[in-house]
Amino acid sequence: MLCNRQSSIVNRQSYTPESIQEGLKTGWLGKGLIRCYETVDSTNIEAKRLANAGAPEGTIVLAESQNKGRGRMEREWISPRGEGIYMSVVLRPRILPEEVQKLTFVVAVALAFALRRFGITPQIKWPNDILVNGKKVAGILMELTAGDGLADFVIVGIGINVNTSTDEFPLSVRSLATSINMVADRPVRRREIIKILLLQLELWYERFLTESFGIVLEAWRRLSNTLGARVMVILSDKKLEGIAERVASDGSLMVRDDKGKLHKVIVGDVVHCRSL
Repeated sequence: MLCNRQSSIVNRQSYTPESIQEGLKTGWLGKGLIRCYETVDSTNIEAKRLANAGAPEGTIVLAESQNKGRGRMEREWISPRGEGIYMSVVLRPRILPEEVQKLTFVVAVALAFALRRFGITPQIKWPNDILVNGKKVAGILMELTAGDGLADFVIVGIGINVNTSTDEFPLSVRSLATSINMVADRPVRRREIIKILLLQLELWYERFLTESFGIVLEAWRRLSNTLGARVMVILSDKKLEGIAERVASDGSLMVRDDKGKLHKVIVGDVVHCRSL
């Protein structure tokens, strides 16, 4: 049985593997193992459990809600039942662990291109937050398990606010978050988004593996709202403020402070500073 005590297989009104695969235009992603649940602690936790048990690349976990959904920097991801997409994908790229950070750019580009199909104009805040009109509409959480010197598997967690209404966001984030419904001013079918997203993810993932990261990075730069902006980067031991000049070939953010010194940021929380 492929569910634990915290997970229950979805009912007829929820996702089913068949409803996701019907009309899906991918070559392989989403054509194999799909597990759909009413509630999980988090789809990443469930996907990692399946991956550890040998689930193949392309395995997908979907849930109607999460009890312990997480975003970057261990932040809670609000997961109102039936209103958003809470999905994790198992990937098994044969790459070095230090290259896995590049996959965050791959997924961000794929997600941004998918959302453009719904009449909105998403932008990416370094490295992978998806914003519309300056507010967060989707986030990505990557988790790596390494093996024989290479990545064993990577869990790609994706959360999208689809039909979430303002009053479903906590007061603390209402000014920072939005949903596709709020931006497009119409309800959107979640399964339609998932199918387009899987197609874009397969496309950009394969380009990353067979062509170059440079192609992905160039697309990311065109979608970025961070480059050229004044930012504050919250690091583990300090805060750094300056202009986000560029993204290096390894995906790190290059920030020049007010004294002219260039800093390389590998991990950090970026806040865009308001113009006076």
